[in-house]
Amino acid sequence: MAERGLVVQPLNTIRQLGYVVSNLEESIKYWVEILGVGPFFMIEHCALREQIYRGRHSAVDVDIALGNSGEVQIELIFQHNNNELSIYNESNPAGHLGLHHFGLMPLDFELARTRFMREGCEEVFACTVSGAQLSYFDTRAQVGHFTEIWEQSHVFNDVAQMVEDAAKKWDGLDPVRPMPS
Repeated sequence: MAERGLVVQPLNTIRQLGYVVSNLEESIKYWVEILGVGPFFMIEHCALREQIYRGRHSAVDVDIALGNSGEVQIELIFQHNNNELSIYNESNPAGHLGLHHFGLMPLDFELARTRFMREGCEEVFACTVSGAQLSYFDTRAQVGHFTEIWEQSHVFNDVAQMVEDAAKKWDGLDPVRPMPS
């Protein structure tokens, strides 16, 4: 068993699969009842700060739900303001929803960021969450979807650990929970 504060999934590995959904409640219900994944922790109107989308300031408003399937985090994303072009709705102009990105936490955020850009992968979206950086890169030509990277931070580590621990102990009850403050 991992020590408290150390996420089981090692750094520099794919730790998250992110899905854009049109109905968050129905999507959670499917993941819980059909796939047996849970519990999911809700973050309504996720505080994405300092948003830059394709070089311009952005104000995307999303709810997210985080759960784990084994050691892989599942992120379900619902965008409220679909009139705001964003990383979350640009890839589904015909209403295509589904796998949007995989996420990883590199050992060195800036080095990984530079490496993606050097390889020709555009940094499409960047923001901060509680002061910690995250970026999405357009890797659709390489892997068919975007890639998200997160800065090494207690913000991301603590949430990932809490969600993973809850999934390991989950008894099937209380499948949707608010994200603890």
